[in-house]
Amino acid sequence: MRFYRIMRISVVIPTCNRKDRLLSLLDDLNSQTYPIAAVIIVDSGEERLFPADYARFNHLAIQYILSEKSVCIQRNTGIRRAETPWIFLCDDDVQVPANYLEQLATHAAAREETGAVSGVFLQKEGEEWQGSYPVRSSGLLIWKFMFSLGFWGDIQCSSYNMITKRIRKHYLSKGNHIAKSGWPVLADLSGAVVHAPVYTLGAALVRKDWLLQSPFDEVLDRYGIGDNFGVCLGFPDDGIEILNQAFVYHHKTPANRLERPIQYFRRVLALDYFISTGKAPDHTKKRWLLWSLTGNLLGFFLAGEWIMIKPAFESLLLIALGRNPYYNAAKKQQRRIEPVLYKA
Repeated sequence: MRFYRIMRISVVIPTCNRKDRLLSLLDDLNSQTYPIAAVIIVDSGEERLFPADYARFNHLAIQYILSEKSVCIQRNTGIRRAETPWIFLCDDDVQVPANYLEQLATHAAAREETGAVSGVFLQKEGEEWQGSYPVRSSGLLIWKFMFSLGFWGDIQCSSYNMITKRIRKHYLSKGNHIAKSGWPVLADLSGAVVHAPVYTLGAALVRKDWLLQSPFDEVLDRYGIGDNFGVCLGFPDDGIEILNQAFVYHHKTPANRLERPIQYFRRVLALDYFISTGKAPDHTKKRWLLWSLTGNLLGFFLAGEWIMIKPAFESLLLIALGRNPYYNAAKKQQRRIEPVLYKA
């Protein structure tokens, strides 16, 4: 095993009532081929860990902290507690291969400009682990372009006409970027290393000073919907690098996971909040976000996704009327706001 230089790394894990998955993750971290200086667990649940639960992880120096229920507050607490220049941000329901951290650290150590690096974050869709969602329909490609919607995968249409060829060329020329509406467009995930303005930080190695300069926004709900996006927007121009030969597996544990309509509702409000507070790039505009949300609303209607109609309509209305609860709460310096979906 060869390292360019040993980087001191602390692992920060926010958790809440997922004890079995957390212990499985600690097993993975205990088997890592790269040294870990400290593992900082910030727990907001009632299903607590005790020293006897983690005594067997002999390769880990574990710090166990209690917190209020807010994944953003938990992450910031762990980051501030860390005494190392690098932080491995780690969700509590991921499966981390033994050489994963070594792959990230070796890459970061070899490149002075690297400040945030992740492997491919795989999620199980049906029977397959999937790390991207290619656009395979010409109609969908046109729809996303027309409404300035984001997507997370290569353009792989089975056939192209003059319009779709021009759209594909447009996206490839721009590279991975943030659309005028604020949504991320990751249209090129090829190559050994992918550069992206935003990516999930659920299993990412990041410089501590980057995270202190761009912390997780504690206004957001306790589940942190949209939190990674806000943090990445504050990173330097290099953004985050994704290693296509490193993989981590996200098990999407059902405990403490919101249903899709509420996730969509709060993610949209978070995006508008970042645009309204100037955290998003200057070229992003609320009017383009509203246009994109109109496209989403129409898309849900045409697809018969009736469960998504109300969150799509209500988020669109709140933003159009300037009544985003996140933005209003931030002005009052409030934290951990829980926007209600089905309002009277």
